[in-house]
Amino acid sequence: MCCFLFCIWGFSACKGGNSRHRNKQSDTSKVVLSEVNPTDVSTEVDTALLSLKKSGAVALEGVLSQVWKFDITDQSPCKLAFWDSATNAGGHPELGLYPDHSVTINTPCGFRIGKWQLNKDTRELLLHWDLPGTRLQQDDGLRQTKYIIREIALKHLELGWNAERGPVNVRLSAEALVHKRFVEDPFYPANNLWRVRPSNPETNEQIRMRVKNCVHFYSLFFLDNHQRQEEEIAFTRLPSCFIWYNGGIGIQPRPKLDKSWMDCFYSVDQAMTGYGLIETELEKHQLKWPEHPTSWIKQTGEVLEQLAGKL
Repeated sequence: MCCFLFCIWGFSACKGGNSRHRNKQSDTSKVVLSEVNPTDVSTEVDTALLSLKKSGAVALEGVLSQVWKFDITDQSPCKLAFWDSATNAGGHPELGLYPDHSVTINTPCGFRIGKWQLNKDTRELLLHWDLPGTRLQQDDGLRQTKYIIREIALKHLELGWNAERGPVNVRLSAEALVHKRFVEDPFYPANNLWRVRPSNPETNEQIRMRVKNCVHFYSLFFLDNHQRQEEEIAFTRLPSCFIWYNGGIGIQPRPKLDKSWMDCFYSVDQAMTGYGLIETELEKHQLKWPEHPTSWIKQTGEVLEQLAGKL
């Protein structure tokens, strides 16, 4: 299993291809915010989302405050760093920066939450990680990560890290689409606390709230994918007890229940208690599915919110 120490050094060692918004001056550390035509939008944006392209001039912190995906190629050291040997799976780690300065990082190794801070004079982006808390803690002792913003545009971010052998670059990309209510982003930290294993046994009410928040997260997750006009959904890195169908929701059989989902609870017994809450509601067959759905992704998100309301 990979650990956070390995991943965080992987972040620092990333090198990518040529930027679409290269600084033409010799001082490559200069912050560059490219100008984008506000009418340059190929498709209509869902009303729940805000297009930064249409927002005209956007402050630096406003551009930073979105979900960034690490650019990883087959030749990139990051590909190995972000590979989860336990599941033999990789993927593109994501860094979610939010307007209230909270931060979530989601990788094949797990996830972590904390706060971010920007020093506009020095261009330092400092990520403070909460300890203890998540799968990525692993007693690694790393409480913060510091980057230097080299270049930034609406859909491109290049960060520098001062390694012992010299500076290296980290490249990230974004969609320039953010939630009008950022707390409705599925990866906003408060929507992921159900994934943090408690340090002590929980009461039945606490277990119920953990399960309710899990279902609410998946509702936001499906709706977010619909709003971004995604046709396929990647569930990599997400602990789940569900089976997803085109027009239906099931639950995994107990013997085959995802271990990563059970690890979100204090013990296997408490995970089974939470499982039973969902199982009971699904067996009642009281969830109302849209009669004429326009998208199975959207209808799944809406039905999950019904389920969360019943828990």
